[in-house]
Amino acid sequence: MATQHSPPEHRSHVAFFLLLALNAVPLIGVFAWNWQSFDLILLYWMENVIIGVFTLARMIVRPYEHPIDFLFPGFLVPFFGLHYGMFCFGHGTFILAMFGTAQGAGADEGLLALALNVLGSLPMLLAIAALTLLQLFDWLQDVRERGFGADGIKELMVKPYRRIIVLHLTIIAGGFALTALDEPTVGLVILVLVKTGSDVWHWRKEHGAAAAFEEKVPTLTAERLAAVAAEYPEPVLTVNGKEKRFASFQEMKASREFHMAQAVMRFAGASAELKLLTAYLDQRIADELLKRKPEAGDVVRPGS
Repeated sequence: MATQHSPPEHRSHVAFFLLLALNAVPLIGVFAWNWQSFDLILLYWMENVIIGVFTLARMIVRPYEHPIDFLFPGFLVPFFGLHYGMFCFGHGTFILAMFGTAQGAGADEGLLALALNVLGSLPMLLAIAALTLLQLFDWLQDVRERGFGADGIKELMVKPYRRIIVLHLTIIAGGFALTALDEPTVGLVILVLVKTGSDVWHWRKEHGAAAAFEEKVPTLTAERLAAVAAEYPEPVLTVNGKEKRFASFQEMKASREFHMAQAVMRFAGASAELKLLTAYLDQRIADELLKRKPEAGDVVRPGS
């Protein structure tokens, strides 16, 4: 029986309103805490760092059932951590140099000193905590609905960069314009709205992918069963271009070749297809066991 999860619509409403609520925090900063463009851009830079940390967590916390499951994260996790860390450091240094002096931060203070100053500011710390909670909520909901390691590692690596580049070019350009216009409040509000609109667009795109996943693997329908059965009518796997035949689907599922195929599918982000295939194999194994079960009235002879 398929595991019952909360409907995607329920997750959609909760996550959407949480996203809007947390994006309203910078507006509070503008009106209540007198934030300027530097504060907003710095907060959005910190959000990039938070997303990077959770991306690393998503890459690391996943099933490890085959040596390949260790091989890919063992190489790509340090690579992403170093590359993304350098990217964020360069981005932060640029923000400090371009906007820090105008806000009295001092471009020569360094990124570490600036980060300590940020953590010493209670409003900024609360905003960062809110952004962290949003990422944590999204990850836990994703794990609850799709399980650990549902996304491919390569897909996870690329996703933060796609979000950063276009958004932050827009935000930095807006920051320069606001500085030139002496930080009008309406301009700061527009900057927050642009960021919120970008977040909503990315969220809708990711929610659409999650809904597509739910459509793929809620149950093993006759149509899906026929599609998988056409590909695996017999317990046979193709390994390095050669077919390997097994005595049963149970033996096939327990084989190291199938475990290797599982690891490759997890790496590629084909978790929906893997769950569908596993459900199909479980059904075939159940049929095999049923056929082997002695019927009532059968005489079982010793040694037979």
